[in-house]
Amino acid sequence: MRWILVFLTIALAGCNDRTAAPIRPDALAVGLNKNVFIGTTRAINEAGEYGIERSTELSLLQATVSIPPNRTLGSVSDGLDKPKPERDFTLAALSEFNTASKFSQSLQRDIASNSSGRREVTIFVHGFNNSFTDSAFRLAQLGHDLELPGAFVSYAWPSRANPLGYEYDRDSALFARDGLADLLEAVGNAGDPEIILVAHSMGSALVMETLRQLEIAQPGWAGRHIRGVILMSPDINVDVFRSQIKRIKVVPDPFVVIVSRKDAVLRLSSRLRGQKTQLGNIQNIEDVSDLPITLLDVSEFSDRRSGNHFVAGSSPTLIQLLRRSSDLDREFLRGRAGTTITLPGQRRVVARKLTPSALVPGEAR
Repeated sequence: MRWILVFLTIALAGCNDRTAAPIRPDALAVGLNKNVFIGTTRAINEAGEYGIERSTELSLLQATVSIPPNRTLGSVSDGLDKPKPERDFTLAALSEFNTASKFSQSLQRDIASNSSGRREVTIFVHGFNNSFTDSAFRLAQLGHDLELPGAFVSYAWPSRANPLGYEYDRDSALFARDGLADLLEAVGNAGDPEIILVAHSMGSALVMETLRQLEIAQPGWAGRHIRGVILMSPDINVDVFRSQIKRIKVVPDPFVVIVSRKDAVLRLSSRLRGQKTQLGNIQNIEDVSDLPITLLDVSEFSDRRSGNHFVAGSSPTLIQLLRRSSDLDREFLRGRAGTTITLPGQRRVVARKLTPSALVPGEAR
């Protein structure tokens, strides 16, 4: 009961209508504008917004997210029915593509216009208890705070956006596999960019099920089309994850799993299943040490707002560390199968089986 109360305290932090998605064009002149493409299998509700019901058709959209000025690093205000652009993340514009080809063409132009010259597309798959706008706001925040290059695509699968909707969300995550596969195809048609798949919590289970599904149909698909995978606090049973990743013929490299032993939400999820841990709060790394993945342990960092369930995206200290290493997703993490990298809070990196050259540039040993 104590953990249920902790969970509800975290999840019920806001009492707004979190399914509302008001568009505020005036926000364009207030904050920093971030372009986010969206694929969603949410159905349009009576209010004309993308609600909680499921749709068999994938809708493809383009949004402009206004990031408020003078905000705290790592913070996101989301799910607000009456946002104030000077302090809140706000949906400033939203348009829908009537064909997948038009979506791909627009995304390709966005990739080409990127000042970094990188042809990367980060696809973010949200987790449990998210509204339509939540995932777009979170992706805009991650892209801005971590200074990620390239274009950004959010997959808004039909979560109920309610802390008591866990079972509904689990069913929706399974339902949403085909939609994610269709979105991956549409993104791939945007000039064959380098796709980075980033998923949080229950969204990680959706990503793994989709990759498994594509691998069964087309062996080697992930290795040919996915540049890298990052699972943040994955709400996946370890045995299930092992069966999923073993189906992938060529595992994308890097394949990073961000874990925290202090994750209160995953502790509850584990207990509800009668298990000790989930993958995202794994205690015994030997359970996955034989897999071609890198564990990034962020247990020494904290984010009370999320119950340590979104530390990599919400902890200002960790964000500053991550963005100071521009090669974190490449040389630092690549080719280190079965490795655990621990990021202590005392400005150093300790990594099993790694050499001193693996240290983050500029950090003290």
